[in-house]
Amino acid sequence: MWLYFIPHCVYHLMRWFPKNNRIKIRVLLIVSIAAMLVPQFYVLLNERSLRYCQIPLLQFLAATIAFTFVMIGFTILFALMDPVPFQVKIVFHVFGCLMYGYSIGKTILVFYATECRTYSTELYWYSIVDGVLSIVCAAFFILTVPFWILNQLKAKSILDRDKRTGVCYEAVDCCSCIWHV
Repeated sequence: MWLYFIPHCVYHLMRWFPKNNRIKIRVLLIVSIAAMLVPQFYVLLNERSLRYCQIPLLQFLAATIAFTFVMIGFTILFALMDPVPFQVKIVFHVFGCLMYGYSIGKTILVFYATECRTYSTELYWYSIVDGVLSIVCAAFFILTVPFWILNQLKAKSILDRDKRTGVCYEAVDCCSCIWHV
């Protein structure tokens, strides 16, 4: 789920900067996002990660690396495009739904992989950290999605920036990064 959360945050972060002065933050974001592959490849190429584990943690790591490349693509798109086309947003949210299902399923299986702790230590702990990050990010979206849906069903009931009204106006006025429709 964190693979969906990061481009979401980049989308909002980029809008905090003026359109004509975003090059430095774009370069910094792209380099730091690409650096997320380093620990994944370290664990993947570690010889202890190849040892047998009843739960297929190595296959989950390979899938996470593939999804990380997709995440990097969305991050670059959101960093460079303004405005972002509706079709890209739809594909991104479909990716988010897939990440939600994948992350929840993987996290449940990882917490049953306690015997892998002794055989493939790095892979096990990477999977635990990945699972915890996924749970935290999923909790964030579980808390915000009902507000997004309610705002779609009853337009501007949750947030109306023009009239400065709505249930969430004060909270969003203080922390606008959590809200977008």
